[in-house]
Amino acid sequence: MGTVLHPVGPLPPGAYWVRRGVLLAVLIAVVAGGWFLLGGGSSTGSPANSPGPTSHPTTSTTPSATPTPTPTVSATHSATPAAVTLCPDSVIRVEAVTDAASYPAGVDPKLSVSVTNTGKVACKRDIGRAAMSLVVSLGTTRIWSSEDCSPGGQPAVNVLRPGQTFSSTVVWARISSKPGCPSGQPAAAAGSYSLVAANLSLKSAPAPFVLH
Repeated sequence: MGTVLHPVGPLPPGAYWVRRGVLLAVLIAVVAGGWFLLGGGSSTGSPANSPGPTSHPTTSTTPSATPTPTPTVSATHSATPAAVTLCPDSVIRVEAVTDAASYPAGVDPKLSVSVTNTGKVACKRDIGRAAMSLVVSLGTTRIWSSEDCSPGGQPAVNVLRPGQTFSSTVVWARISSKPGCPSGQPAAAAGSYSLVAANLSLKSAPAPFVLH
C-alpha cells in the first residue's frame, strides 16, 4: 500500500501519478465499452420491438349540401265578388205556363209559374210558395187560385244566375175555389179560361187554355 501511495523510482513522483491516471482512464473506457457491448447500456432510441404509435384513421367529413330553401307559396285569392243583391223587378220575367192548349173532359191541367232572371248578374229572389201564385179565370170571373187552399209558407230566397229560370207546377183538379178553401165548391164548366201567374208584385201575361 505504501508503494501505491508513495511511488519509488528515478522519476519525480508526479510523473508516476500521471501514468497511473492515464492507465485508470483506459481501464474505465474498456470496462464501459464492454458493458455497452453486452447490452447493459440504455439506448435513447425506440426499441425494435416497441409498438409504433397507434395510427388513428382520419374520418373525412364531407359537408352536407346546404338545403335549398323551400319557397313559401301563398295562395292568391281572387277579389271577393260583390255581395249578391236582391233582384229588381226590372230583370225578372214571370210567365204562366200550361202543359196543353186544351183539355178533354176528365184530364186535369198542369199549371206552372216560371221566374227568370233576365239580367247580366246573379241576384236573389224570393221564390217560395208564399211569393208565388196562380189564378184561373173565366172571362172576368175568378174561378180558382193556388192561394185559396194552400196559403202562406216561409220565404225561400234563392240566387238566380243570369238567364236561370225557376218553375213551380201544380195540378188543378178542375174544381173552383174561394179564399179560405170552403168545401163543396162546384166543378169548373167547359169553356175558355186564362191563367195568370205572379211572383211577389209581378204578374204574367194571361195564358189561355180550353176545358172540354
